[in-house]
Amino acid sequence: MATIRDVAKKANVHSSTVSRVFSGNLSISEATRERVFAAAKELGFWPNAIARSLSTQRTNTIGIVIPHIFEGFFNDSFFPQLMRGMLEASYKKGFRLIVGGCENYEDEIDQIKQIMASSQADGIIVMSSRLDVDTVGELQNHNTPFVLIGHPPSGENQGIAWVDADNQKATQEAVQYLIDLGHKKIAFVGGDPENLTSQEREKSFNTTLDLAGIPRDPNLVHHGFFDESGGFNSVARMLKLGENSPTAFYAANDLMAVGIIRALKKNNIRVPEDISVIGTNNAPISEYAQPAISTVDVPYAKMAGKAVEMLIEKIEQGEMSQTNFTLECSLVLRDSTAEFQN
Repeated sequence: MATIRDVAKKANVHSSTVSRVFSGNLSISEATRERVFAAAKELGFWPNAIARSLSTQRTNTIGIVIPHIFEGFFNDSFFPQLMRGMLEASYKKGFRLIVGGCENYEDEIDQIKQIMASSQADGIIVMSSRLDVDTVGELQNHNTPFVLIGHPPSGENQGIAWVDADNQKATQEAVQYLIDLGHKKIAFVGGDPENLTSQEREKSFNTTLDLAGIPRDPNLVHHGFFDESGGFNSVARMLKLGENSPTAFYAANDLMAVGIIRALKKNNIRVPEDISVIGTNNAPISEYAQPAISTVDVPYAKMAGKAVEMLIEKIEQGEMSQTNFTLECSLVLRDSTAEFQN
């Protein structure tokens, strides 16, 4: 079995340098770090993680708890994109991820407490943006390093670190595009009404209608909880409105957009000739659906990667150079939208 001395000899450094590399010492040059890691890999050496954590008071592990309360959470591209961004960023920094699950949003706090109490992670990435669950407050009380994916409600929990997309601007651009195509009866199919992002998108939807002089119709608002069936059910409900039924749908994720299109086809309604549909997230399914779905591309992987980089900076240096980031979204136009035909 290879030892630190074997690695040091092969990398042409002192044994203490090898120890400092594996303890995360920032004074070691990147070239030396790479040489040590390459030697260790070739020799099959890796230091005992428990011993290392005892000496450095760090685990080089980041925790995240997944509030898996519905199947759509895993069916949508949101979660895979987040995991890809976190894994790429943590791997580059020599950190690992520990992933926990819970049955509901309230249980998320308990699961995070368990991870931190058992010293399994140096910090936490928080994904929940439910307004009725104060995960952020609990973490602040326990002095735990964390970064939020999504920003806290305005005026609350100020001073915390977060990364988010410009959801309001993205929604405005999507809805305005439908308006520019001549649509005035536009339906909004949101996610969880207690989710901050859903509320922001619905607010932006209403504001965009107001600016265009289009009256709001509460009958054209439905919450599908980010699930394909939620989009399907919104169509069944709104087609009953007769002449007041929508000529276009804006869905808060692509799964619901798929459900909308499936329901429209079932009722022999053509997309986009009769009704236009725009989704959100730019999931792979949106490109391969029939018709291919126009959507809002939200940079979830980039958001997650930035959150991990910020958290590691906090863990290693005790502070962050910048605590808030807002990333731009973009509208991806495909075949599910067209000009409204009177």
